[in-house]
Amino acid sequence: MLLDFPPELTQLILLNCTTPAFLQAAFTCRILYEIASSSREVLTYHLRRTPGPPLDTSSLSTSQLFRLLKCRATKQLYGSQFDASCITFKFGDQAPSLKASSFVSHGDKTLILTAYCNQGIIPILQVREGQVIPLSQTKLPRFQPGSVEILKTAFGGSDLLYVLHRFMPHIEEHDFDEDHPFVKQARESGRSGLVYLSCHSLRFPEDPVRVTTFPEHVDFEPSALAVSINDGTFAISWCHRILSEHTIILYTISNEPEYDIAPSIIGFSYSSRQLRKWYGNTRGPLIREVTFNDRSTQLLYYYQAKSSYASFQKLETSGSPTLYENSTLVHYANGLSLLFSIEIPFFGTHETSDHNGYGVCRWKYLSLGIATHRKENWTAACLLRSQATCRSLRCGHTMNLDRGRRLTDWDIVARLLGFRDSTDSLGCKIAASSEGTRIAVSNWNVVYVWALEPGVLIDMDPEGYYHSSWRSPGTGQIGLRPVVLHLGAVCFQLRFTEKENELVAITDRGIMLWDLTQSKRGTRIFQELHI
Repeated sequence: MLLDFPPELTQLILLNCTTPAFLQAAFTCRILYEIASSSREVLTYHLRRTPGPPLDTSSLSTSQLFRLLKCRATKQLYGSQFDASCITFKFGDQAPSLKASSFVSHGDKTLILTAYCNQGIIPILQVREGQVIPLSQTKLPRFQPGSVEILKTAFGGSDLLYVLHRFMPHIEEHDFDEDHPFVKQARESGRSGLVYLSCHSLRFPEDPVRVTTFPEHVDFEPSALAVSINDGTFAISWCHRILSEHTIILYTISNEPEYDIAPSIIGFSYSSRQLRKWYGNTRGPLIREVTFNDRSTQLLYYYQAKSSYASFQKLETSGSPTLYENSTLVHYANGLSLLFSIEIPFFGTHETSDHNGYGVCRWKYLSLGIATHRKENWTAACLLRSQATCRSLRCGHTMNLDRGRRLTDWDIVARLLGFRDSTDSLGCKIAASSEGTRIAVSNWNVVYVWALEPGVLIDMDPEGYYHSSWRSPGTGQIGLRPVVLHLGAVCFQLRFTEKENELVAITDRGIMLWDLTQSKRGTRIFQELHI
């Protein structure tokens, strides 16, 4: 239709449309491309409204303006909802357990731990060069003939893979060992079997597998597993099979001598401490995820249907530590303050300056916060900033984003427009890229991705990186609009790789690897993973 108008009228239309729409129209055909790329007024207009450092355009040619606009638009992911490419990796007829699969950051590698529940096999996949490839696999130990169900997987601080699984021996067979301790425990536990934890070395796969069990929780199901960075402590959330009882247990591997169970299998002991016990209103798991934080001095709890962690405990105290709610009062706008659930910061800065002859260090942190108005029931997702200062002599000068969540004073620097809180039991999955320029949130079968400049936002945008059209007239807040990716599948896990524009999701239809750039022009490919 645009081709039916005179060039002058076409330029006027291009001048009054949004920048993403302008660029989309410019690349639809050669004639529109020539009109769009040759109109200096139109290019200057859209360039000023696209986030970037202020610049004097008078010295730039029209072609330079167009190239600069395309560069800035790419950084803002303009058009990625159409041009982002995706490879879906499938597993054939035997799909892995979604609840038992997990992501691992191992050095500079992004690993995916998948689990074939009934086979006792954990394939370890690596995201590399735009592909998901099999790296290795771990097999659970078989003490006697029986069946194995993999429940949860987690990764320790060094190279240990932790696997929670249920073993149910076939005790009706004639060649089992009745005196075997695991068979005895399984028989006493009934048909449901017992839950075991096995530890496998990824670096030395031939090393013996270390195994322990939890006979005191025979009537419980594990709903979450977390391992500390030192590999000596782990936490399990237990949910009673019948009663609405939930408990969190912290386990510490003891120094007692390990004992042989079978060839290449050794048992280990532990001490345990109950951190918390809940009595919910309904049956089923209350906690969907637990995570160690701040160098394993805290434990974070993610509840069903909640997007952010809801509460945490400090593990430095003895006994049952106080349960703190993740709730902070933050000024929103026009005298309104909201209670925000604030995530662990994803970006931070550290600066040292001189103040009255003393060296002073200033720390700034950027985090995602979610709040719901109690009466009107609307939800806002915002980027929040907090800062702290200390004497340079007392400063460690080492960035620890986890520690930034200890701060209590937060200010809103931007709002994530288009955010919708979850209405299902999965909750939203939140991921931030390593350099903090991308935030992704999954909501059932949709992923929202926001592009941002964290170094600018953390300083409250003093130089006008974001044009005034990005600010709300009522609140003055910067509003960031998302790119919307329709998965066509339910997202259970979400994470950025080491690349800013590479996003991987574990879904009910396979592992999806998204390239948010426009290099492949929206291709959709399905590949079979041969494990």
